[in-house]
Amino acid sequence: MKAVIALAACTMLAGTAPAAAYHLIPENSTFTGTGKTSATKNGVSLPCKANFTGHVDKKGIGYVDSGTFSGQVGCSTVGLANLPWKSVARSATRVVILNVQFTSPIGDCGPGSLKVRLSDGVISFKNQSLPGGCTVTGKITTSPTVSIVP
Repeated sequence: MKAVIALAACTMLAGTAPAAAYHLIPENSTFTGTGKTSATKNGVSLPCKANFTGHVDKKGIGYVDSGTFSGQVGCSTVGLANLPWKSVARSATRVVILNVQFTSPIGDCGPGSLKVRLSDGVISFKNQSLPGGCTVTGKITTSPTVSIVP
């Protein structure tokens, strides 16, 4: 679940070199992401509230720098690995977050790429697969609003 949160946050905040001239804004800024995430492995789900921090560099590439989770028992033990997670804008609404990996009470997930939607500062993903037999879902709101521009 925390993994999902982390993935959602990464998607909003992180990225690799801008593809097809799309990039994230505001450039040269930090942001936070908060929202609900959920991770499922071996039929067990862990829904959590996620809190991420990240930044967008001067080239419009995003990074998820850290994250914490709260809520149900076990959420506070979710740990993010391979930080910072880099994310790349692929279209006017799509971002790929790279090397997403986390540990959790239901098992370890990743590393893998998470494809997310970014619209009006909200990063969302549903039933995205990660190595380790995990699926993640999330909806993370960024502040200030992170957007994609050509």
